[in-house]
Amino acid sequence: MSPMKAFLGNRNGCSEYPIFCSNTDSQSVRRPSTTIMDSRKKTTTKKEASSALTTFYLFIYNGILTVGWSLILYATVNQVKTYKSVGDLWECRGLWKAIELQLKVCQTAAFLEVIHAMFGLVRSNPMIVLVQIMSRVFLVWGVANYIPQTQFSVGILLAVVAWSITEIIRYAYYVLNLFQVAPQILTWCRYTFFIILYPMGVTGELTTIAKAMQTIYPEVVRNRYSILLPNKFNFGLDYFYFLAVVVCAYAYFPTMYKHMFKQRAKALNISPSKK
Repeated sequence: MSPMKAFLGNRNGCSEYPIFCSNTDSQSVRRPSTTIMDSRKKTTTKKEASSALTTFYLFIYNGILTVGWSLILYATVNQVKTYKSVGDLWECRGLWKAIELQLKVCQTAAFLEVIHAMFGLVRSNPMIVLVQIMSRVFLVWGVANYIPQTQFSVGILLAVVAWSITEIIRYAYYVLNLFQVAPQILTWCRYTFFIILYPMGVTGELTTIAKAMQTIYPEVVRNRYSILLPNKFNFGLDYFYFLAVVVCAYAYFPTMYKHMFKQRAKALNISPSKK
């Protein structure tokens, strides 16, 4: 190559010798990579901030419900201690009044878990979460609150005790697991206590619904709780038969119970031969 060609440089505007490459040219080559790096840093920072905000929110949500369900269980135990006979226990007088507000708030707040699953805040199936929550919320609002006679049923006691213990363990596990510090014993409790508590809760729910159906079976009483025709919406609903349909929906229990055993095996690393 001639000295003149070397001096003028190649077609890229830079000579084959580095000394003849201008500062402007070298900066124009470096700038895109710097911009990309800055963009990646900003994206990472945004993700970290979003993750921190999500963790803080879930910590507050799970923490409040852990305390809430603990108060419900405490009030339930205190009320049961006042009973003097099997009859008192069977009717559970005063129990609903002692826990009504806390129970309505904590149980209804569980609907937020469906939203958490929908928006990816937690790794759960929204439909499964919804099915698990609906039966409890319906029992609180559509049975116990709607038909006051059901508040004096041992079914309420069974359901509330099962729910409370389950939720205290579950929400406490969620709080600690946010920071990866959930002890193994809590994990074991979360995936083992359901073996007794889930059937106990379902039994309580069905017992309470049965009490509701018995209460409103007479037509005169049933009409007070049903939507009668004719009306301006041209819609009718016999609440007794509606409750009968709800009872039939509990046929999903074996499927859900089996699903929970699968989750237990996965969480505790139990092989099929050890189940």
